[in-house]
Amino acid sequence: MSNALNEYLQGGVLASTSVDGSLILWDIQTGEQQDILFQDNNESIRTCAFSPNGEVIVTGDDSGHISFWGHEKTIISSKKFHEESISALAFSHDSALMLSACSQGNIRLFSIEDGFENLQPVCSLDNAHDLGVLGAEFCCVTHIDPADNFTRCYTFASCGTDQLLKIWRIYYTGHAKGEHISSRLIPKSMQEHLCGSTAIYPTETMNAECVLSTQAHGSSVTGVKFNANGTLLFTCGMDKRVKVWDLQGNCLRTMGQHTRYVNAIAINADSTVVASGSNDRSVILWDLTGNLTTDSHITGLRNLLFKFASNHGEVPMDFVCPITHEIMKEPVIADDGFNYERSAIEQWFKMKPTSPMTNLELTTTDTIENVVLRGKIEKYLLSLDLDVFSDQ
Repeated sequence: MSNALNEYLQGGVLASTSVDGSLILWDIQTGEQQDILFQDNNESIRTCAFSPNGEVIVTGDDSGHISFWGHEKTIISSKKFHEESISALAFSHDSALMLSACSQGNIRLFSIEDGFENLQPVCSLDNAHDLGVLGAEFCCVTHIDPADNFTRCYTFASCGTDQLLKIWRIYYTGHAKGEHISSRLIPKSMQEHLCGSTAIYPTETMNAECVLSTQAHGSSVTGVKFNANGTLLFTCGMDKRVKVWDLQGNCLRTMGQHTRYVNAIAINADSTVVASGSNDRSVILWDLTGNLTTDSHITGLRNLLFKFASNHGEVPMDFVCPITHEIMKEPVIADDGFNYERSAIEQWFKMKPTSPMTNLELTTTDTIENVVLRGKIEKYLLSLDLDVFSDQ
């Protein structure tokens, strides 16, 4: 029985894992097996992932071991990081960070910029989900803390048996640690701190906060995925449903034609088609074209951002709202120093007077219009012969 599938499109390879302890590599073009690999401990492998740069395949098994497979298709490193079965593995899109999660509910975060030989967690989240984590994925969008211009802010989402969908921020200084530079987002005491029921254990180079937690399904949430440009989240669950979310925790659509629990979802490049796999032995393709367009907020800037990123290279991250992950039309500066889309931050403040990036309470919810940034964005859009500021 296959437990996990992961594809590496650049190399045309698909990887699958199984409770029989095997890791099978498949040729995407021909559908033929390339290799069948086995771990030395013969444990059931529950999940696998390719690093985005294609350097390794990582597998997680029932014993809590994580194994790294190199280009020679041999294990270059293997170590026990969890006390329970590994349920999720994910890499950041720049291949700098990796996370692992287990059925005990804990998440471990790793810096892999220096390789895999002496890997140790650089931040631990205990009880991230009560009774177990079932899925986790990094968002492709990252930001730099404007207070120091070197602390990288990553976002990942997780889900679990507690029926919750959570969005987390990771603050990482990377190789800046050698320069003894401190970050306002990483506590100097290195003591654990609580975020809800989660105990977070930071280090000198990494800290984490949960910025959003919402009940996503009527039963365990079995999977979570970002779309290609990081503006939407998709979840599936034991309640037989697939849901679409924005990054402020609003459910945009619920789809429910499966007769048994849904345990796998995939989204195409422009977020128009979602595939869901269920224990009812069916795969359903959902056509979202025309259905989500009732919300102009989704079809406008979100699709536009994807087109920019795919057709015109990287969009400057200064132009992207940390809440919506869209190019901003009305950028404003909040008390935490970050720029946000005006409507998005105003909606956020209606829920709580905290920073969407740091989760810290702000002294004021007043914002200041960033005229300079708006001008830069307009100039950038005009250079592409596109003007989203004109009336549509």
